[in-house]
Amino acid sequence: MATTASPTETETTPQENPPSEASVPAYEQVSDPTRSGDLSRSGVFRKVWSQSTADRNLTLYGFRRFKTTHLVNLRFLEEEISDLDHRIYQAGLSLDDGALDQKTDRLGLRCSHRDANVPAIQDSITDSLVLRLRNLLKDYDDALASFNKLMAMETFSLIDDEGQSRERNDLHPYEKYKTRLVRADLGSRTTHDPFRRGIQKALRRFQYWRTRGKFGVDEERGTDTRPSPGAKTVSYQNSAFLAGILSRMLASLMAGAFMVLPLIMVSYQTRQGDHLITISVWIIGFSLSLSATLRASNLTTTGVVAAYAAVLSVFVSKN
Repeated sequence: MATTASPTETETTPQENPPSEASVPAYEQVSDPTRSGDLSRSGVFRKVWSQSTADRNLTLYGFRRFKTTHLVNLRFLEEEISDLDHRIYQAGLSLDDGALDQKTDRLGLRCSHRDANVPAIQDSITDSLVLRLRNLLKDYDDALASFNKLMAMETFSLIDDEGQSRERNDLHPYEKYKTRLVRADLGSRTTHDPFRRGIQKALRRFQYWRTRGKFGVDEERGTDTRPSPGAKTVSYQNSAFLAGILSRMLASLMAGAFMVLPLIMVSYQTRQGDHLITISVWIIGFSLSLSATLRASNLTTTGVVAAYAAVLSVFVSKN
């Protein structure tokens, strides 16, 4: 005869309550595509898709470099490594008797500060400390090398691309003018051209002056509001390209002036002593100008000045 268990005798498996969204870390939460707002995946995808298929190079290849965030990360790593470095040095100083020879003390350890209560070496120098030190140094070295490459990349101002600038309503117009983006399609800057840098700054200021009237400013929040009526056109300025052209033209004009003007002066002089004084003054002026304006190596600067002096000397000798 079959028997049925009473409700009190049946085993019930407790159902685990799913973790609430508040208990899940923010970086592990996945946005629901059905949600509305800028935080949804669909809203973000619409934004990045329009940027990834744009017809303008600034929008297509322009990315935020997060300069301050990179620096904060480097400082955090620096502080953690500094703490381990102090522990290692104190452990090493506890090994000697304090009688270090000045000739062999290359690091100046005899002058180092010694803590009063230094743990025993077997307690301070452990496997976990060595592994942590290796990981921190690897992260620190990689972050430094990456930041160095990042800062060498070509930049442009957010205000140069008004299309992207309009999407950043959380920034004041002046913040947009100061925000720098990197060009992923261009090579790293290997030389420092003050003419190009100065022209590029002037173009950015002009773009800021020209576009700041298109947006209103929320005085309470200090952020952008919607574009003002009549601001339907979107401006686009490739300041790096324009600055490169203008700087090369300016450099060519200056080089031509340094070549032509001394030759004109010498052609109207009859005394040989006047020729030598004129040529010497122009050579010295050219070398000082070149050293002050271009960040070139000593060998390159010497070669350019020597070539310039040779050209003027040949003209004087034939004259």
